[in-house]
This record gives sequence, structure tokens and C-alpha cells, in this order.
Amino acid sequence: MTAPVATIDEDIARLRRAARPLVDPPAAPGWNLAELADVIDPKLPRRSAAVLVPFVRRDDALSMLFTRRTAHLRTHAGQISFPGGAIEHGDADAVAAALRETFEETGIESERVEPFGFLDGFETVSGFFVTPVTGFVRGDYRLKPDPEEVDEVFEVPLDFILAPDRLKRLDFDWQGRTRTTYEFEWDGRRVWGATASIIRNLLKRLETA
Repeated sequence: MTAPVATIDEDIARLRRAARPLVDPPAAPGWNLAELADVIDPKLPRRSAAVLVPFVRRDDALSMLFTRRTAHLRTHAGQISFPGGAIEHGDADAVAAALRETFEETGIESERVEPFGFLDGFETVSGFFVTPVTGFVRGDYRLKPDPEEVDEVFEVPLDFILAPDRLKRLDFDWQGRTRTTYEFEWDGRRVWGATASIIRNLLKRLETA
């Protein structure tokens, strides 16, 4: 007997329970710092960044929204990511930074996003402490991607991402060391690295939600 499919209202309620509340933003260090102990010096200052983890509300289901970075960027060219970037002096907080970056990269206005919490902070090998901001996005959003940063904006059904064993472990060589990350594929697109690790943290939080 197959398990019953959750309704969109049940998924929304579960996501709200899984997220850290907006009054409790994560603080450094990130949950994955130990995994990077041989790569980064924890005593060195880290830059602060924020990404939006966007859940798009459709009539009867949720999806997650991703961007594909342009091929000419200096770092992470062509990779799949959540919209986001460095927190700037003019940003009131991580939520403001995530909403600003989302608008700049995709054209999705902040009025169409309902931030509802955070996932756990995440460290990157490039020197950032990333705050993932969770938000519900209205399905009537209008796209205007920045061609200098984003080649494509697309959605993946949440049910697909939450399927058991969807994330696959990947061991790879990086600067002479074996690193471990996770990945999944959707319609010929490979989601891996920091983006997949943030999804991994979401899945762990959902286990107890």
C-alpha cells in the first residue's frame, strides 16, 4: 500500500514547522563547518550572504524555484543555485538581502514572497556564511531574469525533491582532497554542491517536523 500524498496545506504546515522562526536567525558557524575543517580556517572572518529557498504555491502542490547561473561568470558558472548573494550594508538583515537579490536576479518582486523562516546557516569554501531564508512565492510571479547573472529560472516539484533517496552522495577530488557533496537531476539539470547541501539540511529538519 502506497503512502497517501500530502495536500498542499499539509506541506505548507510541515515546512513552517521545519523552519527556524524569523525571530531566530542562524548564527555562525554553519552546520557543515566540521566537514570543511581541512579546507577553511575557522578563525578567519567569513563574509555574510543570504539565499532565498523559494517554495512556489500552485493550485494543489508546491514546487521549488532555482536559477541557472550564466556561463561567463567568474565563479560557479553554469551551476544551479537559489537566488541570493552577499549581504550588503544597505540590507536591514538576511531576509532583506535575500529578497533584494531575488528581485535583482529573477525579477520576482518582494511583494510576491512571504518569508516564513530560516534553515540552518551554511559555510562555503569560498569564504561565506550563508543564511538560507525560506519563503512562499505566489504562483503569479513575473520573471525578468538579469541576463548578466541568470540564464534560466525553473521549478522542480517539491514531491520530486522529497522522494526517498532523491539526493545521491557524490565524492569528488578538490585540490588534492576527497570532498563529499550531494546531487540530484531534474530534466537534464544537475543540482549539486551548496544548493544540494541546503536541501539536505531542509530534509533533515523535515524529519522531525
